[in-house]
Amino acid sequence: MVLKAFRYFFIGNGILFFILIILALTPIPFYMHYSLGKDPNCPKEANGLYDTVFSFTPQWILMMGGAGMPSESNLIRLYYTSEFFQQYRKPVIIIHPEDSTCHVKMSETLIRQGISTDSIFFMTGGTNTRSQVLSLKDSFPEILKEPILIITSPEHIKRTVKCFNKAGFENVRAAASFEARVDFKLSLEKQRLEGNHYIPNIENTNIRYTFWNYLKLEITCFREYFALVYYKLKGWI
Repeated sequence: MVLKAFRYFFIGNGILFFILIILALTPIPFYMHYSLGKDPNCPKEANGLYDTVFSFTPQWILMMGGAGMPSESNLIRLYYTSEFFQQYRKPVIIIHPEDSTCHVKMSETLIRQGISTDSIFFMTGGTNTRSQVLSLKDSFPEILKEPILIITSPEHIKRTVKCFNKAGFENVRAAASFEARVDFKLSLEKQRLEGNHYIPNIENTNIRYTFWNYLKLEITCFREYFALVYYKLKGWI
């Protein structure tokens, strides 16, 4: 009985792994990630991801904190926060748990981008999106009815906005901190490489980069889908 269970377990995982490999050879992971990064409050008639963001005038800019500092997630979110501050000149609230160094380094990063210290606020309550939104509601009740712009990673946009809506925030938009794609050629032709000449160079960028990037995107997206289902069952969104 136990051996049979293990057999089905490994067969099931093998099938799942095979499906993930096949998906990584297609553009489906990209569109999964792009879909998660679309603001659910964005009107259907909007032509692009940021159409309503740029026609929307927030009174507050909210940045959902990521990992440590420096970290890829926090740095790119801080970049977008700075960009939107330069456009709207509205106060910034960084939602991030209390940390011995993160807050100082995040403030310093924004200050170097021209944001004054009296325009930067921190909200430290909560350690997941639901608890952070409720803590923000208690700490800054005056922003419940005001237009706010949320900045977070693309895969978190849908869940974050829905959490804000559920908590009673009435005028919410979001901007995903998408990475910019490169505009230079990645060809290895005519480059000095040396090494073992009997092993051919991998010229195909789909094998060198895209396949592996899509595998990572699949994990990111499926993890977020699981979180969306969990939040829905809990009644948080």
